[in-house]
Amino acid sequence: FSNTGVAGVAALYAFSEGIERTSLMRPIFRWFMGNPKKLWIALVRLLFPVAAFSAVFHNTPIVAMLIPICVTWAKQNSLGVGKILMPMNNATVLGGVISILGTSTNLIVSTLATDNGLTDLDGNLLTFPIFKQAPAAVPTAVAGILYCIVAAHFLLKDRVGGLVDDISKNPRQYTVALKVEKRCPIVGQTVQGAGLRNLQGLFLIEIMRDDGTCLPAPSPDVVIMPEDIMLFAGIVETVTELYHIPGMVPATTQSNKLDVDRHRRRLVEVVISPSSDMIGYSVRESNFRRRFGAAIIAVHRGGEHVKEKIGDIAIRAGDVFLLETDEDFVHHFGKNYTFALVSEVSGSTPNREDLLHMIIAGVTAVAFIVVTAGNWLDVLTMALICTFFMAFTGCMTMAQAGAAVSIPILLTIACSFTIGAGLERSGAALEMTNFIVDIFDFAPIGLIFGIYLGTMILSAILTNNAAVAVMFPIVADPQTGIIYQMGVNPYAGLYAMMFAGSLDFSTPIGYQTNLMVHYPGHYTFMDWVIFGVPLDIICCIVACVCCYFIWPS
Repeated sequence: FSNTGVAGVAALYAFSEGIERTSLMRPIFRWFMGNPKKLWIALVRLLFPVAAFSAVFHNTPIVAMLIPICVTWAKQNSLGVGKILMPMNNATVLGGVISILGTSTNLIVSTLATDNGLTDLDGNLLTFPIFKQAPAAVPTAVAGILYCIVAAHFLLKDRVGGLVDDISKNPRQYTVALKVEKRCPIVGQTVQGAGLRNLQGLFLIEIMRDDGTCLPAPSPDVVIMPEDIMLFAGIVETVTELYHIPGMVPATTQSNKLDVDRHRRRLVEVVISPSSDMIGYSVRESNFRRRFGAAIIAVHRGGEHVKEKIGDIAIRAGDVFLLETDEDFVHHFGKNYTFALVSEVSGSTPNREDLLHMIIAGVTAVAFIVVTAGNWLDVLTMALICTFFMAFTGCMTMAQAGAAVSIPILLTIACSFTIGAGLERSGAALEMTNFIVDIFDFAPIGLIFGIYLGTMILSAILTNNAAVAVMFPIVADPQTGIIYQMGVNPYAGLYAMMFAGSLDFSTPIGYQTNLMVHYPGHYTFMDWVIFGVPLDIICCIVACVCCYFIWPS
């Protein structure tokens, strides 16, 4: 854990959280994506901008932000979600290898090389400016993206789970009314065009117009108007997705009376206890909002569609309420006798949407890129400065920054260093070095292919960060490593290992973002194999050839 690369990865996660919390990239991506009607046009408009952004921002938060946007966008334009998510993920990873900032793998390799005092063929210490690998990474990314655009038509299937499947997995259905404000991006679109017709786990029951007109079971061609109140029934995960759409707010007036900024609110599920003193009273009579500082926005009652206004609902034991409340609700009322169970909905806090904090986040991001590109400060120091600055200016809270740091990933990286050190001291690294040399020493470029393939295979079995940590002593140990034993240019060998650690697309576990799109895209393991193996081969050939000629031995 003393390795600065581990701390650098943690700092990048926290800094990227601030960028995501301000919604800085959402309007930018929506502008790029537009409303294409053909799949190849959609992929061109999506994949190249995604790769460009991933080169300068950590790719994991970008994928997390884009998944719900892409799902809605695909449905609005009658594009298959399964044909969008995997290419989007792959473009994000491909773009991430263009700079040191894009993936944690890049940062780990550069930090290991620097900490071990590695030198080039002339005896000079190796340096890793943030875009030094770009001459090899950009052609690799372009080749990979072009493959994704072409192959998505033929090799990917659009598997979509239906409402029945989702509800059978999660039978707790809520009835929730949401109001469409004038600023909402779905205003003026049809129900079908807005992606509200085939929502997973959610059903649009009716639309109530501002003039009092009621449209039960609205048809796909009904146009959404400002001030419409839309009544949905479905599972909490999809309700949360709607809650995050800008300008889509709970229709209950109690929500407007909460003295909490929207970006500090979150959703909490509570179950009414049989011992509650509110049983038999209506929500209005119980003074629920004043008593608990929370607004009820949705109700589940044993599979019933609760049609009464929330204020008129008579509270029963076992009722499940979905609440909009502040960050302290669980702490204050988690053990209150009124509730049998209190549970915060994960990821339910809306992002900021105001222009001021978008500007602050944008300026901070540009400053981060300029300072690190100019080598005035290292990535760790600058990421920490930016993180604290964004917390100080209100772009995010320190709690949100801390929660964004993935402890399992940091543990994996740290433990992988121990494995790498064990391989080195036990002599196993030397044996593996000799094995790779014996197989691939058929030509000067062969050793670079050996380094790439060895790292890529480990990445498919372990994780990307574990793979490079294990391969590092095999490739770069000053006494026994391939690049020093065989006179390979250190930059060519290390960048080949860096690329291979991230660019494994053949399994869902090859890179952490693969799993993030696996379930929303309804992919199978064989989907990754069929679509990913040709992409692995293309990336391997282009990256190794570029590394060999750009950094000759």
